[in-house]
Amino acid sequence: MSHAKVWTAMNSWNEEWEKRYSSWVQENYKFDIFSNPASNWYGIATDCADAVYAVRIIFAYENALPVRFTNIENMKTGLTNTLSNWDHLPERQRLREFINHVSHLTSTKTLGYDTYPIKIDRLIFQPGVVFLNPVLTPEEESIVGTRGGHAELVTHLEDNGYIRTLYSTTPMKVRELITTRNPYSWPLSRLGGFRMWKTDAPAPYSSEEQFSMAGWRENISPSRKQIYQWHENIRKILRFRVPTVDERIEVVVESICNLWQGRILSVNMAWNNIQSNGGRCLSAGLMDEYSTHKRDARIREAYGQLNDLTYWKKNNYPNEEGTDGSIRDAKEILLRCRVMTGVSATDAWELFLKMIDGHLNSDAVWSPSVRWGEVSSQRGIRCR
Repeated sequence: MSHAKVWTAMNSWNEEWEKRYSSWVQENYKFDIFSNPASNWYGIATDCADAVYAVRIIFAYENALPVRFTNIENMKTGLTNTLSNWDHLPERQRLREFINHVSHLTSTKTLGYDTYPIKIDRLIFQPGVVFLNPVLTPEEESIVGTRGGHAELVTHLEDNGYIRTLYSTTPMKVRELITTRNPYSWPLSRLGGFRMWKTDAPAPYSSEEQFSMAGWRENISPSRKQIYQWHENIRKILRFRVPTVDERIEVVVESICNLWQGRILSVNMAWNNIQSNGGRCLSAGLMDEYSTHKRDARIREAYGQLNDLTYWKKNNYPNEEGTDGSIRDAKEILLRCRVMTGVSATDAWELFLKMIDGHLNSDAVWSPSVRWGEVSSQRGIRCR
């Protein structure tokens, strides 16, 4: 049998193709690219690293460009478009099988080896750039206190320096992607940060400068202030104008709303899985995936960031009436974030009050009514 390959590369990566890739990402990489039945790429299951790899593969396939990725099983660059594993399948099916194969053999760890850190410059920093926080080794995790492991793809750069990204999350499934302009982490190691793909072409934009910004250090657990300052240093380089304080507040509230939407999906998926399992509790692995301890911590951090901004606004605009320099100043905009928890319609202000009162439950063993604080665990439903 002839060697069909996944596809044949007729072109080679260069600066012009990278610019085309950037334009393609901005125009085509939308939140429903994998979840909309009308999309050519409907049905592709992803987590955060999978989505980044899938987009690169799709563009390379459509433009007859090569790909070569690191296999996590041996840390060699053996995942290429020349693989013949699926020669018996039609081309489009071969492609989908290859995307799925890459998804299972790559991670945020391999993504750090398949990309390189870039110079922070408006002419270089474009859609298609990856923000990476690679998974840490057990030794690094014991020092930092977190495992890390997250990847996002830049889709838009605003004139005030804010960077819009799209990302998937765990567990691996077909889902709508999540958008944010409010980063919640900095790179925990030098394998992270803002990066571009390695190819056979030279890497003219390679630079370690981002690892000298805002007191960045490897393998530490950063504070909210350190994370903000690191990203603000990058935004200052990229922006054409200074964002207003109200724009900054809008960015944080948007991220809070998106985080609540993500929590809704996790809670519902957990309970649906429990119900389909005859009401029995899930395996330990699935319990970890569907519990929201980390997500809830991120939400609390975002509310803390919002409180910092309202305090700053009060101190810098003391003549503005009706403000007290606390998160209450953002109540009106938080009320506009309406979400359907599956129990009832609510808003980001009411959810904030429930969170600080300790009424929300992060554990995936409980029904949605308990996890959203509609009833207490004493009266709620727990898996058997």
